[in-house]
Amino acid sequence: MWSSFAYHEPTSTQIVILLSFLLFLNLGGAVAQRYISAGLLGQIFVGIVYGTPLAGILEESWEEAIVAIGYVGLLLVVFEGGMSSSISNLRSLLPLSLAIALTGLLAPIALSFILIPLGPSPPLHAFAAGSALSSTSLGTVLAVLHPATIGFDLRKTALGTALLSAAVMDDIVAFILVKVLTILGSGEQMSGSYLGKSIARAVGVTIGLGLVMVVMARWVLKPGYAAVKSSQRLMNATWGGQGFLLVLMAILFIGMVAAAGYGGTSPLFGAYIAGLAIAYLSDSDSPDTDREAGVIELDKTCLPSGLGSRRNTFPTTARPLAMGASSTALARSDSIVPPVAGLIETFEHYIAPVLTYLLLPLFFGSIGYSIPFVPLWTGRVIWRGIIYALLMFLGKGFCGAWMLLRGRKGWRAVMLLGLAMVSRGEIGLLIAQVARGTSDPLLDEDEFLVVVWAIVLCTIVGPASVGWAVNRWKKRILRGGWD
Repeated sequence: MWSSFAYHEPTSTQIVILLSFLLFLNLGGAVAQRYISAGLLGQIFVGIVYGTPLAGILEESWEEAIVAIGYVGLLLVVFEGGMSSSISNLRSLLPLSLAIALTGLLAPIALSFILIPLGPSPPLHAFAAGSALSSTSLGTVLAVLHPATIGFDLRKTALGTALLSAAVMDDIVAFILVKVLTILGSGEQMSGSYLGKSIARAVGVTIGLGLVMVVMARWVLKPGYAAVKSSQRLMNATWGGQGFLLVLMAILFIGMVAAAGYGGTSPLFGAYIAGLAIAYLSDSDSPDTDREAGVIELDKTCLPSGLGSRRNTFPTTARPLAMGASSTALARSDSIVPPVAGLIETFEHYIAPVLTYLLLPLFFGSIGYSIPFVPLWTGRVIWRGIIYALLMFLGKGFCGAWMLLRGRKGWRAVMLLGLAMVSRGEIGLLIAQVARGTSDPLLDEDEFLVVVWAIVLCTIVGPASVGWAVNRWKKRILRGGWD
């Protein structure tokens, strides 16, 4: 007996709900971006209203589906962050990034033990609370630093590279802490060796995947990519060009995400190192390299109708004609070769619009309806949550102090990095819910709500503060050797 899913046409009500949800996610993001420079907060608020915390307009099955789809958006934005990183900066800043990540990890856990006299809370509960606040919302950081948000690409600078790599390290450790808390809260007597093996596996897989990607990128992927780019027949074929590069990029992305997840570490790490591999491969896509290969970049909208081809051209990569240049003179040139699309341009052309207007809004909306909104509003929970949020703000703010070692005059960079590390977002909520949901809960109801208060306030204040700093200082943030 064969089986299949019974297809039913969605009702008019369901269609209106979904369309209005997508509309208000984008409108809410635009309004919040306009007035507080943190569009994701508007999307989180729309998720609170539409989801279980308030109106409950979305069906539970829809919420589950949106979480899955939104997480794909998170993976893609992490992939884009790795792809936009500077490989040369990453090599030189790795020790500094490690110091920043360790501070951002250990300071919140240490400060969380202040909960013991406030609670009183058992030490294990304080550790669970600190673990939830030790993460840094990589999706939030990347959304705030996106060029469309701040007006210039901070991700390729030394400051952006140090920030992103530290945030990735924090999230990797946070993923390991999820496994540790699951074991500690299982209610069973687990041996220290079992816990050690679980941690060692996650750490080993993380390091191993990184080493494998370095070897593959240097001796397999880069020669193969060079061969593909040099094949005019392949790049100009109807089944080749941008579409072919998109498939190659998708295979690398999905393969690394799957390898990281099945291997026992964070899928976010797999997405990030896949993006770094794309950044490494794209070093050969510079304009100088293209000119050496005989490729001329032109703004095809300035050319007469029928001149050249629009295949493999993008608005973001085309340059306008030089002042005084004549399109007629260009037409008389011996040959005009259309520019060859690169991996980054392919991502921007095909994936970036879907990520910006669909996947990322759904991701931040899913964070919104994951917040237990109504139970938060009790007096004892509120004041404890605000105090704990202040401590957790300071815990991540300490990260910026490391920046003084490289540029003593870059106090703006110090402030920006500390503020950008403050947001906890999706990973913090995940760890808090795991700690609350174990068979032997590591957070009671009040402790869980206090932790959620801290996560929510940090996720609101962090992006808004970064937006304020960027609007006030703009590129002056990069003074002191952080460009």
